[in-house]
Amino acid sequence: MGNKTSKLSIYEYENGIILPRVFLEQSPIWGSGGVCDKNNYFIKQSFYNGGWAKQGGFYSWNHEEYIDNEVIYIGLFLPHWGHFLVDLTNRMWALPEMIKSRSDIKVAYIGEEELEGNYLHFLELLGINKAQLIHITKPTRFKKVYIPEQGFKSCEWYTCEFLNMLNEMVRRVLNSTFDFSRVMNIDKVYFTRRKLRKAINSEFGEEYFENYFIENGYTSLAPEILSLEEQIYVWNHASRIVCMNGTIPLNVMFAANPDLQLLVLNKTSIYHENPMILLKMRKIRAVFIDVFKEPLKGYPKSLGEGPYLLWPTNEFKDYCEKHGFNSNISSNKEKRYFYLQLLKYFWAVLALKSKIRGAVSKVTPLPLKRVVKLLKRS
Repeated sequence: MGNKTSKLSIYEYENGIILPRVFLEQSPIWGSGGVCDKNNYFIKQSFYNGGWAKQGGFYSWNHEEYIDNEVIYIGLFLPHWGHFLVDLTNRMWALPEMIKSRSDIKVAYIGEEELEGNYLHFLELLGINKAQLIHITKPTRFKKVYIPEQGFKSCEWYTCEFLNMLNEMVRRVLNSTFDFSRVMNIDKVYFTRRKLRKAINSEFGEEYFENYFIENGYTSLAPEILSLEEQIYVWNHASRIVCMNGTIPLNVMFAANPDLQLLVLNKTSIYHENPMILLKMRKIRAVFIDVFKEPLKGYPKSLGEGPYLLWPTNEFKDYCEKHGFNSNISSNKEKRYFYLQLLKYFWAVLALKSKIRGAVSKVTPLPLKRVVKLLKRS
């Protein structure tokens, strides 16, 4: 795990065709599609290999369009901020220089949804405006297709080109005239997940930790209500940041401040490897502390699914005592609060089990259902 030092390439294909994403029986987990050459052979350089996440592959088509433009292929887009950062930006290192020298060139991507919001802001910070983007929804052939080599592989390696891209984004933000009034002069930050709809229904107990750090001089910010520019500003001006493990610590890729003190609270025993390569890239040493309880085996089901029960563990209390943190929450109030969170957690598990049973019921033949019932009784 570290810096891949070989120089990256940009591959060129005249009359290349870009295939939108489709899901076939033989498709990798994120579907087939990508770029084929003028003879309709799939170009392996357009395949995305992110370890467990893979996307790309040939499929046949009957109709195609032609656009007399040269385009840079940046791959798949899907609207999940964590996956976007570590899986879907790895070809964008080539954009600033190519666009600077070729204002007529376009940028093409596949996926079912269009780039917007902070996803679009990411590209804008690289000098790309919305008018330069082409969303591929049907097989489309171009005068020439450029495919930048993958500049980052989640959990494994990064390149100087990828890091330079991020540093350029940070430079543009910090030198801009953007209105940062909402996030200026904030030294200690707690990034909360409690504004996320998914977190409300699957993560129980964060309110305690958020209020605990607010009591001790931290300002709570919700990333999803901040612009990307504001988030980059915070990651480069705050001296201390606390957040739950998951998507939020992946934003450390924007932190060009090696003195940042980052505390990451683990909400599950399932190991999250993604932040490690980014911390190494940024030369930031983070502290990871467990703040979870898992009373039921097999829950949470996965790193991103939940449900999660957050808990003030002895490890957390020892850390707070060591750093002089205090809380005005009474012991009885704390016990009542976490008893309620425990009930919510059990309810979420029951709801998830019911959902799974309902899905199985719809696809299981009736005789087999009876067999399952008999097996349960036995």
